[in-house]
Amino acid sequence: MPSLLKAIGNWLRGKRDEAAEKLADPIRDGKFAIEDSERRVQEFQAKVAKFMAVNKQLDREIQAQKAEVEKWLSIARKAASAGNSADVAQAVEAKQQAEKVLLEKQKQYDANEAILRQLRQQIQTAIAKVASAKSNYAQLVARHEGAKVRKELAQAASSFGGSGPLAQLDDLQKAVDATETEAEALEEMARTAQGPKSLEDKYGAMATSASVDEEVARLMAEAAKK
Repeated sequence: MPSLLKAIGNWLRGKRDEAAEKLADPIRDGKFAIEDSERRVQEFQAKVAKFMAVNKQLDREIQAQKAEVEKWLSIARKAASAGNSADVAQAVEAKQQAEKVLLEKQKQYDANEAILRQLRQQIQTAIAKVASAKSNYAQLVARHEGAKVRKELAQAASSFGGSGPLAQLDDLQKAVDATETEAEALEEMARTAQGPKSLEDKYGAMATSASVDEEVARLMAEAAKK
């Protein structure tokens, strides 16, 4: 039983592979591969564009945070000018807190920029590959069609020999020749079976021919006398 199930499984796999081979179309599959690649590149570009927008927003936050640092620095200087050390200390504390936030945002921005540089390079590489595939596609299609024509011509040439369709024309020629030869032989046999002509037929025809000659001579002589 296990061997039977294995045999059935192998048979089904074989039929599946045969069906896949018959359904395969390199030209169609190549066209779809290019279209799929272009779509994936576009989707990738859209995601990178969103990431770039996020980092641009982060850059705006960095600029605002820098302004926050400058604000507290200005306040600390004014408090120092007024001789109020407590206010200076409070302003410096706020400035340092703002600088800490600015540092974190700057680190995140720089890390994002490094990732974006890699993603842009990957996009350029993908676009170049798709463009190359599209430029080569027409050549590959032409080569594929040329190979099919060569294959068909080779198959047609092989049909001149063996039992191909063109070889059947040779069989027809032989049959016609044989039939004509047989007909000629039968006609020859029919003539032989009739035997030689009778004396009446032989000399009657000669007499008829002679009388015609005599009449022609007579008519010519009469015309000459006139």
